[in-house]
Amino acid sequence: MADGEDAADLPVGRVPPGRITKAWRTARRDARGLRDVAQIRLDPSYRRLADGYGLPSGIRRVYCHHIRKTAGTSLFLSFLALGGEDPYDVWRRINTSRLPRTVSGPYAYASIHRRLLADGGYLFGRAHRPVVEQPLPPATFTVTVLRDPVARAHSYFDYLVSGDAPDAPGQVSERERRLAGGGFDAFLDQVPDRHLLCQLHTFSTTFDVSEATDRIGGCSLVLYTESFATGLETLAGRLDLPLGEYRARASGGRSELSDAQLERLRQRLAPEYELLDRLRMGGIGPPTGSS
Repeated sequence: MADGEDAADLPVGRVPPGRITKAWRTARRDARGLRDVAQIRLDPSYRRLADGYGLPSGIRRVYCHHIRKTAGTSLFLSFLALGGEDPYDVWRRINTSRLPRTVSGPYAYASIHRRLLADGGYLFGRAHRPVVEQPLPPATFTVTVLRDPVARAHSYFDYLVSGDAPDAPGQVSERERRLAGGGFDAFLDQVPDRHLLCQLHTFSTTFDVSEATDRIGGCSLVLYTESFATGLETLAGRLDLPLGEYRARASGGRSELSDAQLERLRQRLAPEYELLDRLRMGGIGPPTGSS
């Protein structure tokens, strides 16, 4: 509609252009969703692979609540390497498939796609979405990686400034990178809580520390960036899988923050520090001295 034009002023029978566009996008999204469901159900090969994994204690698959800049990508790569290929090649294959999944050796993997992850036909799957938005089938081993909040947020800012390594799959969007385009103070002024307090938001979309504590406590295993290698060994033992450590390729350097900037950042991240304190009191917190 033109500036100042109200839907009530349109001639009878004329549909506002915005509604047409919205209806078209909704119809296209629904059609794509139906096509995805059909492909998942008509191709049972991934589910058959998953049915054959002899993981301990009746575990059928592993799902990671993936939080950016905590070593979640390194965990992903460790699993992608199990089939004997370069894990980056496997990751690229996932990203270039119409449905984001692939097979490497005897192992199936899925990423991001809500229905694929709910279907359960994979050894390892991961997504960045909040827990409440991702249904998972029974017998799913759930894992997440947490990090000192200031260190994670600082790393996230640097990541937005420099972007991904040129050959890395899953490049950060230009729209998100613009959050850091005006420097750190401008970044703090405009970055949404769901990005800055991502560890809390993943487990409580209302930023409720008690709710997030309970949900993290319900994970099968919680790892911490500061002790990632030890945590990966524990995970490998729990799953009886030969997981090796793979570090995600980084791009760019480390920025310097002033004392005032660090104090502003700590103030905004106070709920996440409260979350870590609660986890520590519950016996699943970070290593002593890491926050």
